[in-house]
Amino acid sequence: MIGIAAVFGAISIFAADFWVKSQARTDAEEKTAAIPAPVSPKVEFKTIVVANTPLRYGMELDRAQLSEIPWSEESVPQGAFTTINALLAEGSRVVLSPIEINEPVLLSKLSGPNGRATLSNMMTPGMRAVTIRTDEIAGVGGFVTPGDRVDVVLTRDAGEIQEVAKNAQGAAGSTVTSEIVVADAKVLTVGQGADERQTTPQIANSVTIEVTTDGAQKVALARTVGTLSLSLRSSADGGAAKDGVTTISSFGGSVASGVQAAAGALFTAATKEPEKPKFKTIIVTRGTQVEEYQVPARDQP
Repeated sequence: MIGIAAVFGAISIFAADFWVKSQARTDAEEKTAAIPAPVSPKVEFKTIVVANTPLRYGMELDRAQLSEIPWSEESVPQGAFTTINALLAEGSRVVLSPIEINEPVLLSKLSGPNGRATLSNMMTPGMRAVTIRTDEIAGVGGFVTPGDRVDVVLTRDAGEIQEVAKNAQGAAGSTVTSEIVVADAKVLTVGQGADERQTTPQIANSVTIEVTTDGAQKVALARTVGTLSLSLRSSADGGAAKDGVTTISSFGGSVASGVQAAAGALFTAATKEPEKPKFKTIIVTRGTQVEEYQVPARDQP
């Protein structure tokens, strides 16, 4: 009887354990079924026109250079074209900014219908373009490329200026000065090229920069009085250039030291107003009568 009871007890234990586990699995399955499956977002696609070959400044668009690819409707760039027919519907267009392979063709990088690749299309409204003659030295070894920022430096012999000639005392080269004519000017073209993605050095005999109206006048005047050269600015440098005239005396080894300071002192002395005489008030009492007199004041030792 004890053995039979032990057998039935073991069977009941295993049966109870099996029932508990099955109930737990059933509850878990019911809870899982009650959780709704996540709904994947529905993405709407449309086509967009991209370049299938590199497009450079001045190139006229052709159907063979363009392709239509699927693009998310919610992330279509502003100014993009959905079809090649819509891009060329009003006439042929010319590339004004470089476009790489599989890059969307945007309206901001193209000319108008039947337009031309003119320099004026690349300029900021209200700005002017001027050209400076350069060589390997004045053009920073050919490392100036379209899109860079430069300072225009004027070097000239200022010996005809009376103050400079007087303080120079005849020292060789002491009357040569340099100054920044235009600071932080954008380079539009180097020679005849306007490709902003040109990275290799290019020696050219001219560089065209974008300046204000006043800057254009300064460059035009500076071309007639001396030699112009370019100073390439760092891409992270957004500050203004240091003003002022630099002379040989700035190096500290010339008898022409003090040329700029002397010229400034002469200008200050010439424009300074004459000092007015100082007076003191003297009170004189005669009986009951009090009188005041203004007499010149003398500096006390």
